[in-house]
Amino acid sequence: MIHKITIENFFSISEEQELSFKVPANAPDLAYFKPTLSNTELRLPSVIGFFGANASGKTTILRAVISAFIFACNSFDAQSIPYPFFTPYRQKSWCSVPTKIMIEFDGKLNEESPSQVFRYELHISHKPEPMDFSGKTVAYEALSYAPAGKFRSLFKREKQNISFGREFGVFHANDPRTESIRPDASVISTLAKFNHPLSIYLKHIMGQQVETNIRGIGKVRPGASQWLQIYHRNKKCLDALNKELPRLDMGLSNMVVEQGPQGFFAKFYHEGLDDFIFFDEESQGTQRFIEIFPRLHYVLEMGGIAIIDEIDTDLHPMLLPELFRWFADPKRNPKGAQLLFTAHNPGLLDHLEKEQIFFTEKPSGQGTSVYGGKDIQGLRREPSLMKKYLSGELGAVPHIG
Repeated sequence: MIHKITIENFFSISEEQELSFKVPANAPDLAYFKPTLSNTELRLPSVIGFFGANASGKTTILRAVISAFIFACNSFDAQSIPYPFFTPYRQKSWCSVPTKIMIEFDGKLNEESPSQVFRYELHISHKPEPMDFSGKTVAYEALSYAPAGKFRSLFKREKQNISFGREFGVFHANDPRTESIRPDASVISTLAKFNHPLSIYLKHIMGQQVETNIRGIGKVRPGASQWLQIYHRNKKCLDALNKELPRLDMGLSNMVVEQGPQGFFAKFYHEGLDDFIFFDEESQGTQRFIEIFPRLHYVLEMGGIAIIDEIDTDLHPMLLPELFRWFADPKRNPKGAQLLFTAHNPGLLDHLEKEQIFFTEKPSGQGTSVYGGKDIQGLRREPSLMKKYLSGELGAVPHIG
């Protein structure tokens, strides 16, 4: 689970924004508030939603997390830092300031060790010329963990000067493997290529245990055949989907995936129909549910983090609270999976607690600011946060005209 995020000089965010997901000690014991894997006395929300007007920076927050994790895990295989990643705030004065992202999350040193809080910090420098997004390099990179409540360095890097902590398993800076760390690649992704055990394990935690529909400045939009291939390979996932589809689409009994000359295709069987219908004939809502279901299913089964942008697109508002409840249910979420999402539907606010809600605002000519529902002074545990939001009491609403 993610504990904390700080972001500075990244797309619509200029000044540093800090998001702490820690649930206050005086908050009630609710199903959505889960003890963390690394500290059973600390609670975090298993579902966290970001709300705000269009272009206010909701997606920017999720994009920062994904960009940092992708860089940590995969940058060695890239020729350079791609243009869409780590774009600074579009003012001249910010071009000479590094983009800074810090993430605190649950992790391990290896499969057998206990879970601890890890902190990954990344600073990316830019060329001082405005609108020149090439030639980005690492100004600072650090990884630490807190085995006894205080953070202990695993490695710290200032440009190409790198020092290692004892637990990291690289015992001197002249280790031949460190010579391959490029200015535009991460320590973790590089050493993982050279069979460094901890880097390989961290790459698994920061990469393979994160499911998302965001990459760079866009969304991951695989074709239907790619999604159906996942179901074809994973019968358990398909069986789980078929348990949920009748609840989503009245009359739909099940989906069958087959492979044909043009790739994988689905047959949908409905009560009262004499023949099946194809994927493209199903409603947009059903198609969307089939698209995101494997991501949710995977993290709930394996443990991890699902990061979904615009989760409410094409889905009925009464369905989404059911998806949220999966993450609150200890039987469906035994390994502490977490869901972070953005949405526009204010009705979802009535299905979340104030500790699960964050708002984004971007006044004209200014950078994005982020604040949590728990940070709003005097906000009680209301039966309808939607009414307060639509009335403008909570901020983060569009101003039209």
